[in-house]
Amino acid sequence: MADLVIPQRILDDIVAHARELAPHECCGLLAGTDRTVTTLYRIKNIVATEGAQNLSSFDPAKVAHLERLSPAERAEIAFVMDMHDFSAAKKDMRNKGLDLQVVYHSHPHDPARPSVTDIKIATDYEEIWPKINLPAPAYLLVSLMHEKPDVNTYWIKGGRVSKADVRIV
Repeated sequence: MADLVIPQRILDDIVAHARELAPHECCGLLAGTDRTVTTLYRIKNIVATEGAQNLSSFDPAKVAHLERLSPAERAEIAFVMDMHDFSAAKKDMRNKGLDLQVVYHSHPHDPARPSVTDIKIATDYEEIWPKINLPAPAYLLVSLMHEKPDVNTYWIKGGRVSKADVRIV
């Protein structure tokens, strides 16, 4: 049995979101029940618009590097979800009886696999998900490196990455 079931129309919407925001990274949440995704929430990537000093999840070297980049350059290499959008999505999930299933984002110029930063943030969030009453999600990445988008989904636990088994319906 697959770890997750994701409708093709939702994957198509994620790819469309990635293409719309390229060269910036897009990000969002997928929700549903019983490991089946039914709903997509596009979340604004604030890295492009806010100063790097506000990004607590990055180490000082990364922050210093990000501060030297323009907002457009910054958004190409990182994403941080807008908390207003995130909270609205979480509230909507609760109202509809849905569970968080997947966190997604794009890699406009890199493969569809977690970067060192992605792994660090996912690992840091392992302690946060239960505190905000959300299950630990899988992580879906879409790469726009090549003409045909590449989409892969992973579990990230304790800094270890394993491929998730996804069935597309």
